[in-house]
Amino acid sequence: MTITSTRAVTDLLPRPLRALTAEPLVSILLANYNYAAYIGTSIESVLDQTYRNWELIVCDDGSTDESVHVIERYLAVDSRIRLLRKPNGGHTSALNAAFTSARGDIICFLDSDDLFLPGKLEAVVNACGSSPEAGFIAHAVIRVDAQRQRQGVWPLSVHADGWLGTDLLKAGGILPFAPPTSGIALRREIAESVFPISMVPPLHMCPDQVIVRLAPLITLVRRLPEALSEYRLHNANSYAAQGVTIDSIAKQLNVSRALWGDQHRFLSGMNPEIARQLSVPENSPYIALLQYLEAKLHNLPEARKYQQKYLAVRERNGETKLSLFWRLSIYLPNILFRPAIDLLLGHGAVKQFIARLRKLA
Repeated sequence: MTITSTRAVTDLLPRPLRALTAEPLVSILLANYNYAAYIGTSIESVLDQTYRNWELIVCDDGSTDESVHVIERYLAVDSRIRLLRKPNGGHTSALNAAFTSARGDIICFLDSDDLFLPGKLEAVVNACGSSPEAGFIAHAVIRVDAQRQRQGVWPLSVHADGWLGTDLLKAGGILPFAPPTSGIALRREIAESVFPISMVPPLHMCPDQVIVRLAPLITLVRRLPEALSEYRLHNANSYAAQGVTIDSIAKQLNVSRALWGDQHRFLSGMNPEIARQLSVPENSPYIALLQYLEAKLHNLPEARKYQQKYLAVRERNGETKLSLFWRLSIYLPNILFRPAIDLLLGHGAVKQFIARLRKLA
């Protein structure tokens, strides 16, 4: 009698990837809505790439400004640029449409107000070649303002790489310190499993977060040490606000729960047994922290309960940094607590300065 192993049935394993050619085609997906002021610079950053075997698929999501006229000027300059036009449906719908036209073996993403540094594609292609089993590539981005004045690098900390799927099941599915859209890339086989991205609100406005939650569940992660994109913050985009607020915490909790639901759906489609291994989001340090912050800033009686839960989750995950602060934080009045968490959790100039000092130490 043949005994068959149950490993493939109950264990989450990375998916195999095909061998790449020496110069694989890279598809760059660029979704745009009313960013006529920025999209020309974004397209030019692709034209300036040292790696030349690429295609740029721009999907205009029903812009009402001069975006299409700006994009059309570049269509005449380079035949590798293509334009898709559709009625407004949100960032996710535009990326979904762009992916249907992509032919590349490597898929990169570029927001229409961001830029690639000249060596971005070359570094991604080299990473795919040196790590042929990694289907998710991530790197830091340089945060800049509307005039491209540097504001620091994000993320400040680095996430792990390699096979993280099993650990993510235990951690509520959250990959910490993941970069935004212009800092991630996928091998085609992984993109075909992730796309089309869910259009269920609020996921219809955060496709990068969906990708970051789903892709590491099915492939190895390769983290590149250098920042390879500029990530622009300005009044018109959704990440320009500085500081931690009650509203921003509530929004992140709502998005995080929706992302967990999408991960559970994704895993259930693979194997319901694997989906049942996905820990609830409240077991992750990130969600436990958000719950504590929300209760503390609202001055809720349950704040101490959520603090104790966060401390327990930290301890269970072996986190030791700033333990004394978090133990004593419950006693801080909010007039002191709020600026303290802004310093610890925000992206401000002081935190960037402290990070640079640590690197020099």
